[in-house]
Amino acid sequence: MRRMPTRAKAELAAYGASSAALAVLPHLELLPAHLTVGAIGGTSTWWLYQRVKSGNFPKAIRSGQRLLGPVTGSAVYAAAALAPGTSWWEIPLALGWGGLMSAWLPASRSTWNPPGEMAPAYPPGFTGLVMRLWDQHDVAPGTRLENIQQTISRDHPDFACDIVAPPGKPVGKIADDAIAACFGVPTLAVSLRETEHGPGRIRLTVAPTQEAGRSIDDLWTALIARPGGAIPGSRIIRVERQPARDQLPARGMILAEVEPGEVARVNFDQLCTAFGVKAEELRLVVETRGSEVLVTLYESAPLKVARRATRELLTLDAYGRYTIGTAHDGSDAKVHMRSASGTFHGFLVGVTGSGKTVSLALMCAAWALAGMATWVTSARPDAQMSAVGRHVDRQNSGPVFTWWLLKAATALMDIRGQMNTEAGHDFSAHSPYPALTLVLDEFNSLVGDDVYGDDIAHMTDVLAREGRKFGIGVIFAGQSLNLDKLGGAASLRDQVQGGIGVVLRITGGIAARQATGGLAGDAELTPIPDRLGAHMSLMDRMLGTASDAPGATTQGMGHTVTGSDATMMRTLYVHLPDDGSPDGLDEIFPESGGINTLTERETEALTALGLWHDWTTPPPSATDDSASSEAVGGTGSGLRDFAPPPIPQPARKAPTVKDKVLAAVDREMTAKEIRSAVDAAAGTVRNTLSDLVTAGRLRQVDHGIYAPISAPPADGEADTDSAASDLVLLGADLVINTQFGSLSMLQRKLRIGHADAQRVMHALETLGIVGPADGGKAREVLVKPEAQDDVLRELRADLALNPAD
Repeated sequence: MRRMPTRAKAELAAYGASSAALAVLPHLELLPAHLTVGAIGGTSTWWLYQRVKSGNFPKAIRSGQRLLGPVTGSAVYAAAALAPGTSWWEIPLALGWGGLMSAWLPASRSTWNPPGEMAPAYPPGFTGLVMRLWDQHDVAPGTRLENIQQTISRDHPDFACDIVAPPGKPVGKIADDAIAACFGVPTLAVSLRETEHGPGRIRLTVAPTQEAGRSIDDLWTALIARPGGAIPGSRIIRVERQPARDQLPARGMILAEVEPGEVARVNFDQLCTAFGVKAEELRLVVETRGSEVLVTLYESAPLKVARRATRELLTLDAYGRYTIGTAHDGSDAKVHMRSASGTFHGFLVGVTGSGKTVSLALMCAAWALAGMATWVTSARPDAQMSAVGRHVDRQNSGPVFTWWLLKAATALMDIRGQMNTEAGHDFSAHSPYPALTLVLDEFNSLVGDDVYGDDIAHMTDVLAREGRKFGIGVIFAGQSLNLDKLGGAASLRDQVQGGIGVVLRITGGIAARQATGGLAGDAELTPIPDRLGAHMSLMDRMLGTASDAPGATTQGMGHTVTGSDATMMRTLYVHLPDDGSPDGLDEIFPESGGINTLTERETEALTALGLWHDWTTPPPSATDDSASSEAVGGTGSGLRDFAPPPIPQPARKAPTVKDKVLAAVDREMTAKEIRSAVDAAAGTVRNTLSDLVTAGRLRQVDHGIYAPISAPPADGEADTDSAASDLVLLGADLVINTQFGSLSMLQRKLRIGHADAQRVMHALETLGIVGPADGGKAREVLVKPEAQDDVLRELRADLALNPAD
């Protein structure tokens, strides 16, 4: 029974006081009292008239119920005031009005019902709580709960009850997740079944500490821990449940262990079957650490949304780690810049479309933010990696480029060895040179090359084993890795395993160990399909109710791997377009735009060895003169025990696609015009155009429009190369002032990559400031210092730059 509200009590008191006033005030002839009562009655009557006039009769009736007291009270007051003298009926009329208004109180005040008409209260305790939650959340309107019983004990929230519909009606379909949300339990804890009473009464079981009426301990023993089960011989240590948070769905976690001295072995497919989930939904995540295993079951896939990459996330923390993605539990997925042994080695494995290029871009940005120099090579040209190449020191593709890259890196160990001797220590943060990372993408294809593959494997092995002391790291990348061609693969795995390890979209188990060449060790990797929930159930196929809508892509989903530890995650996202639109790399690489390069001493030493050039010409063959061989091998290259392979020299070299494209582009032309003029596949021409622009031999005026490097911009054309013009002007100033036409000097002083430095030098040659290339030697400077101001003034005018630039 509800008590009378304070407002109702106040209204009753007001009616009593008004009854006394109506019996006395009308005969006192007080003008203020007359005016007050008249204002109250007039205002109430006007308000009721407006309600009726609006046509909203339900509101008019409610207003009439509430204003009945003021209107009738004003009428009683007016009758007593107008009657001459004092009549016997005035006092009974006033008292009768007060009594009638007090009896009318429940109708005039909808905020309170008298005890006789009040809805029955919920029973006390757990039963009343369940009933109130059901009614408040309106899970199934019109239904009620009966026979509520706690199934385990008074201390457990598990209960069963009947959902009852109105007579003659069925309960209807109720979603399990709606019931779970009502009572704040996981969806798997809810089960419904029909009773012998038919569809009008449904049995509901809510068992957050059980699964469909069976306790988790019983389920674990019967389906998981049994011999031949998902995790044989295991037992539960602890069970935790976490509510949903931000974009992370609610989850339950089970920590289990096997007997001491044993290693937990997990059959992922069996585990999914035991919990009644599909593997392709990616709701179940398993992590193993020796004898322990952590099973996490989410209400929905936790990695549906990728987080955008930022410089802050890719900047090293106090422990030398950077964030490469988001772990399945919502935390940052971090990888170490260096392994516990001090190497910069690592590996990245992912099938086509898994997000491998994006991951490489994130790694390159993190290395750049940490002050490291980066050289990137791959088996074949890649437009997206070419975009990354604008932000790193050296980037290109093919076995020839890779051979020179590794040759220069191997010689760099001897150069840095001398610097270490002078500094008195091996590489550290205090060394006089930056760390250097070599990215070898599509490594299997590179070492499988018929001509250069063996040399690439040999030099990679040397660098992976000895590079730590000289600040040189090797990152193996590809759809799969095969280290059999590297000598002592087991020792190499020890070097690489503790470093950076990222595995994207691999099916797990044996397939993961094969794809990573054993670098992932015995880490248990949750299988990741191409799409989330893309497979239909056999029941849906049988009933013909399957949807043909594809699931969400799993691009970027994978694992970070360190030793035998693996964490399921999704990499950060950075825009790498496939339609020619601007990329988002400027948002993650250093804000200054500067590129980390080798030191002047290193580039000069490599130049003296004939190893610092564009790395696109074939290595010298065994038939070349000894001087050339000595220039390449050097006196301390560390590779004099094997010679570069002989290169077949045809009597007459046929023109390449690059030659055909350069010959065809004699003016500003569209890509379509170029393809029609060149006898080659459209895709080959497109890749060649990208390579020529990167090498500075063609100029891209706009998207899909190309011109010779020396062709001036057309009238009215937007100056998309203003930054390049600034570099040319700065390069001219440096070269004339120092009288030294060195490619490496431009690269160091201007903080640009090797490809950009080549473009600047080619522009200076076109402008007549430097002479033609002469091998690896510095170019002749054709402008004397005394003419510097005049030449720069004319150059600034030619490039349409402001005098202040």
